[in-house]
Amino acid sequence: MDKKIRVVIADDHTIIREGLRSLISSASDFEVVGEAEDGRQAVESVETLKPDLVLTDLSMPKMDGIDLIRAVKKRSLQIKVVALTVHRGEEYVQATLKAGAEAYVLKDASYGELMMAIRSVLKGSATLARKFRRIGSRV
Repeated sequence: MDKKIRVVIADDHTIIREGLRSLISSASDFEVVGEAEDGRQAVESVETLKPDLVLTDLSMPKMDGIDLIRAVKKRSLQIKVVALTVHRGEEYVQATLKAGAEAYVLKDASYGELMMAIRSVLKGSATLARKFRRIGSRV
Protein backbone atom coordinates (compact mmCIF):
# COMPACT_ATOMS: atom_id res chain seq x y z
CA MET A 1 0.00 0.00 0.00
CA ASP A 2 1.20 3.50 -0.77
CA LYS A 3 2.18 5.93 1.95
CA LYS A 4 -0.83 7.68 3.50
CA ILE A 5 -1.27 11.44 3.28
CA ARG A 6 -0.50 12.82 6.74
CA VAL A 7 -2.87 15.58 7.90
CA VAL A 8 -2.92 18.02 10.83
CA ILE A 9 -6.27 19.67 11.60
CA ALA A 10 -6.34 23.09 13.29
CA ASP A 11 -9.67 24.44 14.56
CA ASP A 12 -10.62 25.85 17.94
CA HIS A 13 -13.93 23.94 18.01
CA THR A 14 -13.55 20.39 19.29
CA ILE A 15 -16.61 19.03 17.51
CA ILE A 16 -15.37 20.42 14.18
CA ARG A 17 -11.94 18.81 14.68
CA GLU A 18 -13.52 15.51 15.66
CA GLY A 19 -15.88 15.61 12.68
CA LEU A 20 -13.10 16.46 10.25
CA ARG A 21 -10.90 13.73 11.73
CA SER A 22 -13.67 11.20 11.22
CA LEU A 23 -14.44 12.34 7.66
CA ILE A 24 -10.84 12.58 6.49
CA SER A 25 -9.85 9.31 8.17
CA SER A 26 -12.65 7.56 6.29
CA ALA A 27 -10.58 7.98 3.11
CA SER A 28 -8.19 5.02 3.07
CA ASP A 29 -5.27 7.07 1.72
CA PHE A 30 -5.39 9.69 4.51
CA GLU A 31 -4.22 9.63 8.12
CA VAL A 32 -4.95 12.42 10.60
CA VAL A 33 -1.72 12.56 12.60
CA GLY A 34 -2.52 15.58 14.75
CA GLU A 35 -5.05 18.12 15.91
CA ALA A 36 -4.61 21.61 17.30
CA GLU A 37 -7.03 23.98 19.00
CA ASP A 38 -5.05 27.13 18.23
CA GLY A 39 -2.48 28.36 15.76
CA ARG A 40 0.55 28.05 18.06
CA GLN A 41 -0.31 24.46 18.89
CA ALA A 42 -0.71 23.79 15.16
CA VAL A 43 2.77 25.17 14.38
CA GLU A 44 4.23 22.90 17.10
CA SER A 45 2.34 19.94 15.61
CA VAL A 46 3.69 20.72 12.14
CA GLU A 47 7.25 20.87 13.47
CA THR A 48 7.00 17.54 15.28
CA LEU A 49 4.65 15.57 13.03
CA LYS A 50 5.84 16.75 9.58
CA PRO A 51 2.43 16.41 7.87
CA ASP A 52 1.82 16.57 4.13
CA LEU A 53 -1.18 18.83 4.60
CA VAL A 54 -2.60 21.24 7.18
CA LEU A 55 -6.34 21.87 7.24
CA THR A 56 -6.92 25.06 9.20
CA ASP A 57 -9.64 27.40 10.34
CA LEU A 58 -8.83 31.10 10.06
CA SER A 59 -10.32 32.31 13.37
CA MET A 60 -8.46 30.73 16.27
CA PRO A 61 -7.00 31.95 19.57
CA LYS A 62 -3.29 32.62 20.25
CA MET A 63 -2.44 32.66 16.52
CA ASP A 64 -4.96 33.00 13.72
CA GLY A 65 -5.03 30.82 10.63
CA ILE A 66 -3.36 33.37 8.38
CA ASP A 67 -0.35 33.68 10.71
CA LEU A 68 -0.33 29.88 11.01
CA ILE A 69 -0.18 29.57 7.22
CA ARG A 70 2.76 32.00 7.07
CA ALA A 71 4.57 30.07 9.81
CA VAL A 72 3.99 26.72 8.09
CA LYS A 73 5.16 28.03 4.73
CA LYS A 74 8.25 29.59 6.32
CA ARG A 75 9.18 26.14 7.67
CA SER A 76 8.37 24.16 4.54
CA LEU A 77 6.97 25.03 1.14
CA GLN A 78 6.27 21.30 0.65
CA ILE A 79 3.47 21.27 3.22
CA LYS A 80 0.15 22.05 1.57
CA VAL A 81 -2.38 24.21 3.40
CA VAL A 82 -6.15 24.22 2.98
CA ALA A 83 -8.12 26.96 4.75
CA LEU A 84 -11.57 25.83 5.87
CA THR A 85 -13.55 28.80 7.12
CA VAL A 86 -16.84 30.65 7.51
CA HIS A 87 -15.30 33.92 6.29
CA ARG A 88 -16.76 35.01 2.98
CA GLY A 89 -15.05 38.41 2.77
CA GLU A 90 -12.75 39.06 -0.17
CA GLU A 91 -10.10 40.44 2.20
CA TYR A 92 -9.88 37.05 3.95
CA VAL A 93 -9.48 35.20 0.67
CA GLN A 94 -6.73 37.55 -0.49
CA ALA A 95 -4.86 37.47 2.84
CA THR A 96 -5.11 33.66 3.01
CA LEU A 97 -3.79 33.13 -0.50
CA LYS A 98 -1.08 35.74 -0.04
CA ALA A 99 0.04 33.93 3.14
CA GLY A 100 0.55 30.80 1.03
CA ALA A 101 -2.56 28.61 1.33
CA GLU A 102 -3.27 26.47 -1.71
CA ALA A 103 -7.02 26.28 -1.11
CA TYR A 104 -9.85 28.30 0.39
CA VAL A 105 -12.95 26.26 1.24
CA LEU A 106 -16.06 27.48 3.02
CA LYS A 107 -17.40 25.50 5.95
CA ASP A 108 -20.73 25.08 4.18
CA ALA A 109 -18.99 22.88 1.57
CA SER A 110 -19.88 19.21 1.37
CA TYR A 111 -17.49 16.42 2.31
CA GLY A 112 -17.08 15.70 -1.40
CA GLU A 113 -16.17 19.32 -2.17
CA LEU A 114 -13.65 19.43 0.69
CA MET A 115 -11.99 16.18 -0.37
CA MET A 116 -11.93 17.31 -4.00
CA ALA A 117 -10.16 20.52 -2.90
CA ILE A 118 -7.67 18.57 -0.76
CA ARG A 119 -6.89 16.08 -3.53
CA SER A 120 -6.55 18.89 -6.06
CA VAL A 121 -4.06 20.71 -3.80
CA LEU A 122 -2.05 17.53 -3.30
CA LYS A 123 -1.78 17.21 -7.09
CA GLY A 124 -0.44 20.75 -7.32
CA SER A 125 -3.55 22.80 -8.18
CA ALA A 126 -4.80 25.76 -6.18
CA THR A 127 -8.48 25.55 -5.28
CA LEU A 128 -10.97 28.23 -4.33
CA ALA A 129 -14.60 27.97 -3.35
CA ARG A 130 -16.60 28.73 -6.51
CA LYS A 131 -17.65 32.14 -5.17
CA PHE A 132 -14.02 33.30 -4.94
CA ARG A 133 -12.42 32.08 -8.15
CA ARG A 134 -12.33 35.57 -9.67
CA ILE A 135 -10.43 36.84 -6.59
CA GLY A 136 -7.75 34.16 -6.87
CA SER A 137 -6.73 35.40 -10.28
CA ARG A 138 -5.96 38.80 -8.77
CA VAL A 139 -3.74 37.61 -5.89
